Amino acid sequence: MTAAQIRILYVDDEESLALLGEEFLGDLGYQVTSAFSGNQALELFQKNPQDFDLVITDESMPGLSGTELAQKIFQLSPELPVILCSGHLLTMQDAGMETTNVKAVLVKTEVCTKLPEMIEGLLKQA
Repeated sequence: MTAAQIRILYVDDEESLALLGEEFLGDLGYQVTSAFSGNQALELFQKNPQDFDLVITDESMPGLSGTELAQKIFQLSPELPVILCSGHLLTMQDAGMETTNVKAVLVKTEVCTKLPEMIEGLLKQA
């Protein structure tokens, strides 16, 4: 798959960060849809789960957290990879991760430097 064929759902409750992520990944050639809450992302995903190859989500959001969103997506599409981003250090051993399809955890400050390589690695595994 080329970048232009990859469809990403990018979720952050800080609208400016979601739009920045969408623009950043769009400039790399990915097709990106932004959502500004876990609930909005879940609604988008439930309507058309086949429209996404990858989900990148913030962890700390009001309503539905990133881990909770990943749990719901796992129930609908257990093979779809999720990257969880956080303002603080998380690990794959944190509570709830065992019932998700979270494949990687990333500190928000490293999004621009590590995310592109992380996406490529995950999609090669798929």
